[in-house]
Amino acid sequence: MNTEIKNIKNNPIDYYIEKINNKDNFSFTRWGDGEWFCSMGVPGQNCDGHEYFPEMRKSLNTALNNDKGYYKAIWNLDHGQIKNILHMLLPFIKSNNIDLKWVNAGIWEDAALSGQLSPLVKSLESRNFVIVSSDKLKKIDIKYTDFVSVPPVNCFLDKERIKSDMIKMTEKYDDVVFGLSSSMATNVIVDELYDLIGDKCTMIDFGSIWDPFVGHMGRSYHKEYKKTNL
Repeated sequence: MNTEIKNIKNNPIDYYIEKINNKDNFSFTRWGDGEWFCSMGVPGQNCDGHEYFPEMRKSLNTALNNDKGYYKAIWNLDHGQIKNILHMLLPFIKSNNIDLKWVNAGIWEDAALSGQLSPLVKSLESRNFVIVSSDKLKKIDIKYTDFVSVPPVNCFLDKERIKSDMIKMTEKYDDVVFGLSSSMATNVIVDELYDLIGDKCTMIDFGSIWDPFVGHMGRSYHKEYKKTNL
């Protein structure tokens, strides 16, 4: 059994854009240091102040041990998100027999950093794009169909309401693409909803890539964006 992180598949962003354009639904979650710290039982909170709740740890580990067929993404091993925690992560993966086919999580940031998000935005605007995020993204210059508001911190505590609102969106609109920016709760929400609505919508974990476009420079790499307009 593969209990190491290797052979991360580096699908280009065009691969996912084509899926969106063709209405070929998929779901995509990203596993960075915060998700891993919580999964491993590290106490405290992530860099955005979201606490590592014991119940979230349990839910994240459920997602890691159930390969439902959606994309689980991780940064390349030389990236700071993963490189700095490998000494903890590899033993954790081995001891828990986590056996997944990983894809590269850095595709959205790479496009944002190089100012090449326009094709993705155009693709999202061609579908019923529903943003799942805190209200700061309501002013983003993207034509979105609807919005599911989440608390700015500790949104995991409101996950049942968020899930309910997302289900209602799939009943209200056809061809929904959810863009989730809901911290570590995103991984849990997508995993728990996938069996219910994964065949009739797309759910993508975009993390914080949109923040600079609404004037929020919360991560160090945000200052490296070539442009902050879409």
